[in-house]
Amino acid sequence: MSINILELVKDQISGQLASQASTFLGESESGVSKALGGIMPALLGGTISKASTDTGAQGLMDMLGKLDLSTLGNISGIFGDGAGSVNGLLTSGGGIVESLLGGKSSSIVDFIANMAGLKSSSSSSLLKMAAPFLMSIIGKQISGKGVGFLKELIMGQKSHVANAMPPGLGNLLGFGDIFGKAIESVKTSVPISTPEPAPAVKIPVADPALPSTPAGTGGLLKWILPALFAIAAIWYFTRNGCNKQVDETINSTQMEAEKAMDTAADAAGSMMDAAKSLFSNVDAAAKEAFDKLTIEEGSAADQIRKYIEGGFAGDPTFQIKNVNFATGSSALSKEAQAEVDNLAALLKVYPAVKIEINGHTDNTGDATANQTLSEGRAASVMGRLIADGIDAARLKAKGFGQTAPIADNASEEGRAQNRRIELKVVE
Repeated sequence: MSINILELVKDQISGQLASQASTFLGESESGVSKALGGIMPALLGGTISKASTDTGAQGLMDMLGKLDLSTLGNISGIFGDGAGSVNGLLTSGGGIVESLLGGKSSSIVDFIANMAGLKSSSSSSLLKMAAPFLMSIIGKQISGKGVGFLKELIMGQKSHVANAMPPGLGNLLGFGDIFGKAIESVKTSVPISTPEPAPAVKIPVADPALPSTPAGTGGLLKWILPALFAIAAIWYFTRNGCNKQVDETINSTQMEAEKAMDTAADAAGSMMDAAKSLFSNVDAAAKEAFDKLTIEEGSAADQIRKYIEGGFAGDPTFQIKNVNFATGSSALSKEAQAEVDNLAALLKVYPAVKIEINGHTDNTGDATANQTLSEGRAASVMGRLIADGIDAARLKAKGFGQTAPIADNASEEGRAQNRRIELKVVE
């Protein structure tokens, strides 16, 4: 199907809506226009996701049947009728946004606000304003048609949405399963290469009964210990004197030991090269900017900086100190936004470092809903980082719901601790 809904939206809605909404919201028209450039693909992406199932497509059909297409065709009239009319638009749009994006709406609000330079409240209102107008365009296209035509029309928009989606937004909203890899690859300015795996090296294996080595050192010691044992054996047999058979054993063992030591040296060299690669790959301008910031002791940026500069020794998981969510919410507070912004500044200093963002909830409410909520919370942090200029390829957001509490859910204090975001340095 050749219809491009986003082009229709651009031709019939975006210009008028940007003009009217900017005045209503007290924002610049250019900022609102930029925001709509991300909002419309996000909403249409949510529509595609919903239409991917028969039940969802029927739900869309029912929603479209309730729209007043004639009223939505008069944008200036809606805004000209005053706040009451616009509030009605916002109420209608809020329901549509919830249906299309669910708990991820707060993530897109933060992303769009940072991308376009809008207040968060303006970004939220604009998202709700845009939704009914997008649905009106779709409604006009399917007038007199059935749900099969609707599904065909919507599913035919994948490539158009992929081309229009701002970098990182599709990943943030979890559209990868619906769109495939195209949605991010289309917008990625720098190709991401996958390094060829190094050939496997067969080495002596240490006795599994030996005590485990501390985190951060185990890899190297596993190579060195067998060599040390072999050297000890050589010393023992040489000291006590042995027959020819033992001498042959010594020679053989010595050769194996030398090979093991060479392998260990190579491994150690590779490890040092990898560490040097991370530490030498420092953005000087970003470091200068980061050094001027006031970084709170114990904050995520402070902890991760010390972890990196300490050679990646210890536990790679850290908690964002000032991110404790309200029950049922994935919105970032001002304090949380500031801490995430500092983290972004640190990640710019070390462009080779990648992190995993893990969202958690308390046990209030339904477990399935909490899983979705935790994903939304992780996505909120990821969206803020992307908006701050961090490449989405360096980030991964996961939700764990209520499955990994760190405090007792029986108290409000404990539940507040469980509503958290953890960061894991994965590379």
